[in-house]
Amino acid sequence: MPATFSTDCSALIRFEIKQARGNEVFFIACLDDNGVMVSAEAIARGNKHAVPAILSRASAGQMVLHNHPSGELIPSDADLDLASICGNNGIGFGIIDNDCQRCYLVVAPHTPRTGERLNFDELEKVFGSDGMLAKHLKGYEKRDEQVRMAFSVATAFNDNTVALIEAGTGTGKSLAYLVPALLWAMRNDQRVVISTNTINLQEQLIKKDIPLLQRHAATEFTACLVKGRGNYLCLRKLGGVLDEPSLFPDSASEELQAIAAWSETTRSGCLSDLSFHPAWEVWDDLRCEADQCGRSRCPEFNRCFFYKARRDAASARLLVVNHALLLADIALRRESGYDAVAILPPFSRLIIDEAHHLEEAATGALSVRISRAGLMKQLSRLAPSGGRAGILSVLNTKIGKELPEELDALYQELSGLIEAALLPQVHELAGAVDRELDWLAQALQGEMQQGDDQRGGELKRRITAEVRATPFWHELETRLKRLGEQLQELADGLGALDRAAAKLPDTVMQAVNGLLTDAFGIGQRLVAISRELAWFCTDDPEACCWLEAKQTSRGSQATVCVAPLDVAETIKTALLDPIPTVVLTSATLTVGGSFGYLRRRTGLDLLESERLQELALASPFDYAEQSLVAIPRDLPDPTSFAFRQPLADAVLRAISISQGGAFVLFTSFDLLRQTHAALKAELENQGITVLRQGEGGGRHQLLARFRKEQHAVLFGTDSFWEGVDVKGDALRLVVIARLPFQVPTEPIQQARAERITSLGGDPFREMSVPQAVLKLRQGFGRLIRSRTDRGAVLILDSRMVTKNYGARFRKSLPEAAQLIAPLDQVFSRMEQFFQSWH
Repeated sequence: MPATFSTDCSALIRFEIKQARGNEVFFIACLDDNGVMVSAEAIARGNKHAVPAILSRASAGQMVLHNHPSGELIPSDADLDLASICGNNGIGFGIIDNDCQRCYLVVAPHTPRTGERLNFDELEKVFGSDGMLAKHLKGYEKRDEQVRMAFSVATAFNDNTVALIEAGTGTGKSLAYLVPALLWAMRNDQRVVISTNTINLQEQLIKKDIPLLQRHAATEFTACLVKGRGNYLCLRKLGGVLDEPSLFPDSASEELQAIAAWSETTRSGCLSDLSFHPAWEVWDDLRCEADQCGRSRCPEFNRCFFYKARRDAASARLLVVNHALLLADIALRRESGYDAVAILPPFSRLIIDEAHHLEEAATGALSVRISRAGLMKQLSRLAPSGGRAGILSVLNTKIGKELPEELDALYQELSGLIEAALLPQVHELAGAVDRELDWLAQALQGEMQQGDDQRGGELKRRITAEVRATPFWHELETRLKRLGEQLQELADGLGALDRAAAKLPDTVMQAVNGLLTDAFGIGQRLVAISRELAWFCTDDPEACCWLEAKQTSRGSQATVCVAPLDVAETIKTALLDPIPTVVLTSATLTVGGSFGYLRRRTGLDLLESERLQELALASPFDYAEQSLVAIPRDLPDPTSFAFRQPLADAVLRAISISQGGAFVLFTSFDLLRQTHAALKAELENQGITVLRQGEGGGRHQLLARFRKEQHAVLFGTDSFWEGVDVKGDALRLVVIARLPFQVPTEPIQQARAERITSLGGDPFREMSVPQAVLKLRQGFGRLIRSRTDRGAVLILDSRMVTKNYGARFRKSLPEAAQLIAPLDQVFSRMEQFFQSWH
């Protein structure tokens, strides 16, 4: 496509270049339907040789232009780097002369097709009794709820709106959004991103639902599971370590050799394809990282596993990601525009499944945790430590070996900078990290021993206005600010080394470029940590700051933490505003039939009302027939010590009635341990296999064993309340020990509650109860997973009946299936229920 300009556009470009005295100017140009550049805006101005590249204001379909005052339009390496970033994001890239008479089109802009609206009749045929799904999906039954959800998703795509859809268990929500998403992607040549919170749902989409559509859809399409950079082996780092084994600890040499052998045969280079689990410290030294990536200048660029995966993602129509990756990508785009460090290719349609986790995921993405171990990890890579030589020492040796004698003055400059300045700085900073973080750990350890906050050898202390008035805070602030200054000074020194090394001949630069890239990348991390420490020390009313201490085998360890109090505005501006269509769905989004809680917490309340549509779909399951929800009214208050023995007795009696096949869900690991210890022997005497979270392997191993046994009971906490799918008779009883209120002493929970109070609200009613209702609904949802499942849910928290807010919890569960009665009547009804079933 030849690059052409309208008369007005070329005149404006010439004027701006003239105003800049013939220096380089960076433009963003808009094109008409015929591909003619009709307008241009000067974004930045430079000198005769370079100009800042500001991509954050460019979008797909536009052109990025800059002039070469010399009239030579061949792109430099930096131009090609920038062009590849633009191309990956649908932005064109061109180089012009100062008179705007000639244009070298490096990358053509993406020209999306004219939007083609989705047709409801076509969708209904796909989901109909004799449609594609009925023909190819075993056991398929048309569900009106699924069709209504598909229509709602299609409306959001057609009208560029945000859809909030609660789809009860059994709706078939994944296919209800996948079908319209696929049709839209193929008809409109647009990419659709699907984000989940759990690996289980990702695997269902990638291994089951999407392959079904790929096999039987009328058109071919590609889909891709996108993972973060850290999942991929960096070939440059691996090669550097193999060439210089001193960069790697001797204790890890066996794993290093195994990874090197694997790198020769693997097609993906992804950690999940490695046949063993390397130590985290080993993989951390070898994985791909944005701030230690040379991109197109890397000698391994053409073979790079990460960029191959990125190219696959760029060619796919459906991308599956997790919430953490999505929000990390959004944060990067927000900071730097469409930069090379952005994780995902550009997209304009987004589906967020398991959307009840959106606030939590956004908070995690924007939070900060600084520990001694994290800081020392970076410093130990720079200087000799723990049996490894260190990047700076190896760099110094290599420069001395490669640099010709006639450039001895340059060697003296670089070697002096490394040996006289940087290495001493690293050792001094390592000592400061040890000193300051150990001081903090000891201070918190003393407080933990004196106070009432000890919980399993852990302490969390929020930094409140009262704490900021104490001598402890003033001492801590002084120490952390000084540490932040030292981090910045070392980072400045590493930057100076990078600039000085630019004088090296090309042949020498090729030999040391990897080491320089790693050193500079570590410097950028130190800058980021320095800023994070400054954020912690600043009394930011929009942030929650706290300290953590934990007792380990190596002594007490301290962590400095910061998190944003409110992420609603950030979610709106970074995610909801720039993306035309966003669909948020889950089986549990409403509290008492209202989306109000989720809307407030995730920025949806800030949208124009006409842009938001809501739909709540009940489950198609017949809960009155398939389930029993039993709530004893005569147990002690679960917050009292007197609750523990009646709890154990009730759990034992319930499991004896169901003969296993049970999940017992707790909110406290301490209460889980006590109940498990009290019941294990008696349950095993009854022939019931007893499994406990934390014993017998991880979650997947426990679930596999539970499914295999017909008479098993699994005692679990948080990770078993959701994302677990056990169909059939293997799971026939769910016991919920207590209502799942979040721990009120969690710093971020405390701070958010205080914020609600300061605004005149009631944090218990507006935050604590809704959070617990959603969690309870997730726990209940573990039981009935198909139309043929049957089972009972036993809730042993009398507050369901005795407290006013209990009505909100009861309303969130199927009312037709509920039995509220004294304990003996509850167990009598349970016996009848299970006897009638069998």
